[in-house]
Amino acid sequence: MIFSKARSQEQVRGRRIAGGGSTPPTSASSMYEQQYDAYGQPLPQQPQLFDDTSTQNYGYGQQVPDYSGMNYGYPQQPPQGQAAPGAGGAYGNLQGGMPGAQIFQDPMVANMAMQYGQTLASQGREYMDKKLEKYVSASQVKYYFAVDTQYVMKKLKLLFFPYTHSDWSVRYDQNQQVQPRHEVNAPDLYIPVMAVVTYILVAGLCLGLQERFSPDLLGIQASSALVWLVLEILVVLAILYVTAIQTNIKYLDLLAFSSYKYVGMIVALLAGIIMESMGYYCLLAYSSFSLVIFMFRTLRWQVQGGNSEMEAYSAGNKRRLYLLLFMSGLQPILMWWLTQHLVA
Repeated sequence: MIFSKARSQEQVRGRRIAGGGSTPPTSASSMYEQQYDAYGQPLPQQPQLFDDTSTQNYGYGQQVPDYSGMNYGYPQQPPQGQAAPGAGGAYGNLQGGMPGAQIFQDPMVANMAMQYGQTLASQGREYMDKKLEKYVSASQVKYYFAVDTQYVMKKLKLLFFPYTHSDWSVRYDQNQQVQPRHEVNAPDLYIPVMAVVTYILVAGLCLGLQERFSPDLLGIQASSALVWLVLEILVVLAILYVTAIQTNIKYLDLLAFSSYKYVGMIVALLAGIIMESMGYYCLLAYSSFSLVIFMFRTLRWQVQGGNSEMEAYSAGNKRRLYLLLFMSGLQPILMWWLTQHLVA
């Protein structure tokens, strides 16, 4: 009786006696055992390692603070339509917003910069002149343009009526050729340049009369004329190099003699405009024949190097003779090729 009463008291306190039934402890009894010992005395409390944060409010449901006014070291953007203080960037109130803007406003600095620029420009011009002097001398180019009106008239007469001229030699002054204005037999570049430009304009006129004109077609015509001229000169220079012919002719002389054919081409095209194809072919044939005579007689003294006709042919150098015939006979072919498509 006493034993059963003590057992019931132990069960009330929550302590299970060994061998005293198989009923598992409930959650309430476990909590009781954690708080009280076997004699019913409360257990000492363990120190709390972490704070209880289950009841804290982390800002949910509350107003979030405004951090927009904090710039964290960056420059604050001004409102739209309002100028920022110290506009001009990191350089403060400098004019133009650049640190060197006020430097060039100083007259002394501006003069120094201008003098330095002029010095650089003069040095560059001198450098280019030295480089060009190796290939094209300015004095040589000026020689070919030393002409006057009287020379131009005599030269045009010589191109169309070469059989009326007897003396084809070129005079020299201290081992240099006399300027064209004083020597009608000397080559020049004024007539060839004007002839090429006039030929392009007359070609445009012919295309316009045939209702075929267009800027692209005119450009093609000009390019074709220049390309054929360059090819002709290159071929002659190649022949001179391969055959090892020693002559007094220069490449600027070749440019001048190869461009004289444009004078006859202009006359033939104008005749074709006035008298159509019949006038074109008649003037083309006459201009070609006159140019062949002019080229052969003029180049003979440049290629053969003789002082008289008998001396020029006495050497019997067939290569020079073949070169003369090639250069003279090539002119009529190119004259026809560059003009035949412009005649209706």
